[in-house]
Amino acid sequence: MNKLNILIITYYWPPSGGSGVQRWMFFAKYLKQFGHNPIILTVDPKYASYNLIDNSLIDQVKDIEAHKTASFEILKLYSIFKSGNKTRAIPQSYIPTQSLFDKIALFIRLNFFIPDSRIGWNYFAFKKAKKLIEENNINCVITTGPPHSSHLIGKKIYNKFKLKWIVDLRDPWAELFYLKNKFQFNYVKKLNLKFELDVLNSADAILTTVGNRYKTILKDKLSNTKKIYKIYNGYDKIAYDKIEEIKPDSYNIVFTGILSKNHNYQLFLEVLSLLKDKYKDLNMIFTFAGKIDKKIKNLFSEKIQLIDNGYVTHEKAIKIIKSSHLLINFNYLNTEDTDMVSGKLIEYLASGSPIINFSNSAQESNIIMQNSRKSFNADSNDLMKVMGFIKKEYDDWLDGNYKKEIPKNIESLSREKLTDNLIDLIKNLVV
Repeated sequence: MNKLNILIITYYWPPSGGSGVQRWMFFAKYLKQFGHNPIILTVDPKYASYNLIDNSLIDQVKDIEAHKTASFEILKLYSIFKSGNKTRAIPQSYIPTQSLFDKIALFIRLNFFIPDSRIGWNYFAFKKAKKLIEENNINCVITTGPPHSSHLIGKKIYNKFKLKWIVDLRDPWAELFYLKNKFQFNYVKKLNLKFELDVLNSADAILTTVGNRYKTILKDKLSNTKKIYKIYNGYDKIAYDKIEEIKPDSYNIVFTGILSKNHNYQLFLEVLSLLKDKYKDLNMIFTFAGKIDKKIKNLFSEKIQLIDNGYVTHEKAIKIIKSSHLLINFNYLNTEDTDMVSGKLIEYLASGSPIINFSNSAQESNIIMQNSRKSFNADSNDLMKVMGFIKKEYDDWLDGNYKKEIPKNIESLSREKLTDNLIDLIKNLVV
């Protein structure tokens, strides 16, 4: 079988921004370059409830066949009531609980929209999927979540057409961190778990971006545990190498992504306080690119000169990463059981800068960071370790001895190589 026709069902697609879109955007890009035919089924941006927009990504997929449908988006109603605008208050991943309105909205979302708030897309997506399957010789169907409601579309397709089906779990489902300690009726929890079990046990293969710890959880839910595969999010080497590195005049600590009260940032605040006390003329900056909670931004501004770029294009984010002396990653709290790996961690590694990953449990991240001699995970007990490391790196920089070190085997984590792995998996399923 030379050419694969692959139906990829993904809610997030350019011009959607953020990390959720990039995994299958790049898989599709390289599937096409390798001679295969990815067919994308996604939501029309006119109807979508995207939190972030990155129009620069459109060029990445201009040659990819994409079909877009209508959707009923409950989050747009939330945004209208919250801000008077259909998109201004769309939450990134979860509804914050800062006000009584937010608490009521979260209660409604968790108990009446199962498994998630994008369930209103399913009717339109399934209708279009049937037509695409009937008109094309589809070899394999892939659904990716979150939103995990996309997998319910895949289940309906599987029931009707019995096509080979791959379920991609970018994040855990029932174990998703922001569901912890949130009120749900027992029957809702049971229904969500039933949906998950039906999907996992029907699928021909399950992809995850995390490893052994989450795999252990999945094993308790599956009748066939051999169908679990791990394919990381990678970095686009060709585009990455073309992006220019800027050499800042100050020691540049960089964080990209989302930073909220649900992230593990407290230890780093303590470290910055110690550094501020030790160095009276601290020539150090903390550069952000992404979305940062205003209260947290103020906390960091008291400790260090802060440069907040806001949300930027993916290309600019890479330029900021490459221009770093030290990269910081804050994991979500309450992810210890599933050991989630940030999608940007590999892009961090490709820069050659040292990385400190703040997390109370990061076994999988540790595996990835072994590629970098100076990168490590830091938990709440590692105050002096982090302080000592940054002090040494900063002193080396002051003395002109700072040097980046790109991991030797980083190309094994390129988007091209990881797409090769995906193709091998699909061929093994459909042959």
